Amino acid sequence: MEAGTMNMQDLLTGYVEDLNEATKSREFEPFVQKWFDVPRCSWTLNHEVTGIADAKNFWTHFLPVGQPVPREVLQFPYKVEDGRVYTWRMLQGGVAKKPSYGLQETQFDDKTLISQIVISSTPEKPEVDEDPQAAKSRLGRILLAFADAFNDYFKEGDESIFDEWCAPDVHMVLDTTVWGMGVVGPHHRIAQSANFTLGEWQDLGDGHLKVRLDYTDWGGKDGFNDFDMTVTPEGKIRELVATLELE
Repeated sequence: MEAGTMNMQDLLTGYVEDLNEATKSREFEPFVQKWFDVPRCSWTLNHEVTGIADAKNFWTHFLPVGQPVPREVLQFPYKVEDGRVYTWRMLQGGVAKKPSYGLQETQFDDKTLISQIVISSTPEKPEVDEDPQAAKSRLGRILLAFADAFNDYFKEGDESIFDEWCAPDVHMVLDTTVWGMGVVGPHHRIAQSANFTLGEWQDLGDGHLKVRLDYTDWGGKDGFNDFDMTVTPEGKIRELVATLELE
């Protein structure tokens, strides 16, 4: 399929139809291999919320719980400064065949409640300058206890566990990217009940698309994704940057 003759409407319609089929069958690996430019592709999610209610809405909406092999995030504090704990993190378990890595900054207020969480992903285990006392500090130990509580959420799905840890106006920023077949991982977060519909879209030229993807019944919730998408002349997704809106 050549870029000049590619029918973007047909491409997007086929993509959404296959996404709905994969959501029901859970066969996301062949879906990614068909639609993404593996191994050069990337998938990015940018999301930002303020307030414990919106943070819990995101966590309960987007993070799978109760899996046979529960997800688990291991935190490794490497610096504590001005009430802020810097960690590198490793996600394992769930449907993932290998761990994924990232960085996290967790800010504590004067009541030792979490007032901000900033998470970004890295393609490999990050290299950091580690203060050996960071994990043993008071805030380092509190952060590790919060990580244990969060991992309990992955097992049990009880969202009330967050209330005693976070400030009412907690601010959460997520900027995560996966590469190659790692693109499969975020798809497994989609609830099997979800159904997607193609909304408005724009062709900006040179394979650059702006796409709205509406969904219903994702864990009982409705909403939409805004995609900033780049496709190759062969119709494969090279880059996809998503922003998530929850109703």
